[in-house]
Amino acid sequence: MDKSQSITFLSMPYRKTRWRFLALALGALILLGNNYSFDNPQALQSQIEEELGISIKQFNLLYSVFSLPNIFLTIIGGIIIDTLGVRFGVFTFTLAVTIAQIIIAIGGTYKKYYLMLIGRALFGIASENLIIAQNTFMSFWFKGKELSTAIGIITTVPELGSALNSFLSPLIYDKTQSLAMPLFTSVYFCVFSFLCAIGLVYLDKHAEAVDKRNNALRLANSEEEEEEPHVEEKISFKDIKSLSGTFWILLLICTFCLSIYIPFLDNVNEFCQFRFNYTPVIAGRAIVMTYLTPPIISPFIGMLVDRTGMRRRWMLLTCSLFILSHLLFATIPTPADGAPQYAAIVPLILLGASFSFYSCVIIPSIQYVVEQRIMGTAFGLLGVMESVGQAVFPIVAAQIYNTYNNYQEVALFYMGIGCMALMFAISLYFVDKKGSAMLDELNPAEAYEQAKTDEQTLPSDNTSEDDIELPESSESPSPKRRERVIKVKGESEIPVFEVER
Repeated sequence: MDKSQSITFLSMPYRKTRWRFLALALGALILLGNNYSFDNPQALQSQIEEELGISIKQFNLLYSVFSLPNIFLTIIGGIIIDTLGVRFGVFTFTLAVTIAQIIIAIGGTYKKYYLMLIGRALFGIASENLIIAQNTFMSFWFKGKELSTAIGIITTVPELGSALNSFLSPLIYDKTQSLAMPLFTSVYFCVFSFLCAIGLVYLDKHAEAVDKRNNALRLANSEEEEEEPHVEEKISFKDIKSLSGTFWILLLICTFCLSIYIPFLDNVNEFCQFRFNYTPVIAGRAIVMTYLTPPIISPFIGMLVDRTGMRRRWMLLTCSLFILSHLLFATIPTPADGAPQYAAIVPLILLGASFSFYSCVIIPSIQYVVEQRIMGTAFGLLGVMESVGQAVFPIVAAQIYNTYNNYQEVALFYMGIGCMALMFAISLYFVDKKGSAMLDELNPAEAYEQAKTDEQTLPSDNTSEDDIELPESSESPSPKRRERVIKVKGESEIPVFEVER
């Protein structure tokens, strides 16, 4: 191998090698236990309500208490991740998720509702911050044209955990007639995810060490001057002011889209039982379709988005699919109308497809419009807004059900939230048009970097002509010109230039 080949190899970042696919797999699996455990109550809703003697409103509180603390804490968690490092965040929060699920399992085993609430609150804090750390982590390993595909995979593959939960938890309960076994099965999945987190942390630490060594060898081989050490900028709440209008609109779109996906799925098992006459086990099997659809189709959607750009149009499609799925939930004929039971599969699959587009289009768009150094802070803000939606909307949905005693109105309520998301997606064409238009580029990261460079090179409005440096020329300086205005009879004023020697 000659010297040029050696330098090319040594200068390749480790995170750009094939090892990035192992990081992608581990990054997806660190949320497998989280997603399996998050939907435990949904798969066991009727059993939990019966064994603990609680109402649907108290049951939904298991989801609201999951989100309430994050209204205040995810922004702090994002800043902690930006300050202490994403590896610290991944390790700490996967461990916290495991401990919280143990508390929930103990509460369910001994029928202690208050203990389950405490565990769900701790689980929510750890879970939301783990998602922030996961997305921030992947932004180090995947940039540019691969980002939509990577984010789509790490967001949707953990849905396999939700699918397994919907399928296994009712079966395990039927076999044991106890909440203990299905809840402690979740603990085993969390332990597995924690081990994956340890592997991911080690891989990233190894990647950093290899890159440092390769940079040193590259400088030595090329006999370049050593670069000045990079000074880390401190993260503070003031950085929030630098976020663009496009970011805030994307944040609202994310909030409304996720708020019509997760809170609805919190009650979807019972929804299918009441509306389509399913048993708990059959309902669990049907819901599996919602969770299986995203990991199957997301890689293809991600590649399509990466190759076509036009992310604003894809956002319009995403919001429209969410609206259509809930419209079908509200209006599709039921077995009472003579329709087959499997008719519910259509909106369930469509809802899963909507989440696939959400994961491949909207979440990566946020990473394109935010600087890497405050990525955790930005996702912390997103966590705050999403937590508000996931805390409030389940309570509102429960109140609507208690008022009308019908899940059709609940589906129409979520459809209305989808319409709000669609309105904000349309507003991207009118608010901060220059910034949001870059999302339609094949590689928005390059477009934003170029725009930032142009802003730094262009003179500001307050810059005088004397402050602008012109390139030096070897030729003799041009003679100065002085403008003088003369007025000819019957004519308008005419400017005349006199040349000064």
